[in-house]
Amino acid sequence: MNIFDQIQLYVTDIIVVAMIALGVSLALGILIALFYMRIKREQGFTHDFPWTLVIIPPVVSMLIIMLSTNLAGGIAVGGLFALTRFRTQQKETEDIAFILLTVVIGVINGTGYIAYSVVFTLIMMATLFVMYLVKFGQTSDRHMVLKIIVPESLNFENLFDDLLKESCLSYQVNRVRTTDFGTMFELTFFIVLKKAVVQKMLIDKIRERNGNLTVSLTVQRFNSD
Repeated sequence: MNIFDQIQLYVTDIIVVAMIALGVSLALGILIALFYMRIKREQGFTHDFPWTLVIIPPVVSMLIIMLSTNLAGGIAVGGLFALTRFRTQQKETEDIAFILLTVVIGVINGTGYIAYSVVFTLIMMATLFVMYLVKFGQTSDRHMVLKIIVPESLNFENLFDDLLKESCLSYQVNRVRTTDFGTMFELTFFIVLKKAVVQKMLIDKIRERNGNLTVSLTVQRFNSD
């Protein structure tokens, strides 16, 4: 076999391996994205995040394949990732876990362990689905974040304690900060509401004391802070 035949055989093998890895990675990425949309259907999600889950596995797979025989290139790419700052901030650590899952799938496929990547994906999906069904780690909707805006001139110390004791199983001050250039204070409480409490009535009572300024109640797991 002459040198040209050897080159042709080498190139053909690389193309076949790359196509298999890309196809499996893409299929698993789509599967993970569909799974993510299913378990996030009630909470909602940004429309571009499933796209990210689909794209990451084939991109990582191709990167691993291209650098599998080039140590210097691999070190250079590793340094590039280390210097890269990802400016997109995910609101939930669960989303970051899904990104890491797709990256690992891409790495496994890129190194040629196609069957392992499929088994790994199915095991992780089964685990996450069971956790979703049993609502593992999920707090009750009565665990809420209460934010109250008060004017600078108002003494807010213990101002709402009697209302919170009446309406909550427990409460604690989480943060006090100034807002609107120091003309207002924002009080943040972590509270656990009693079952019989009507949220509107609690908000109305608080507004009577804070000068009818903004009051917000948010379920803790949906709080963006």
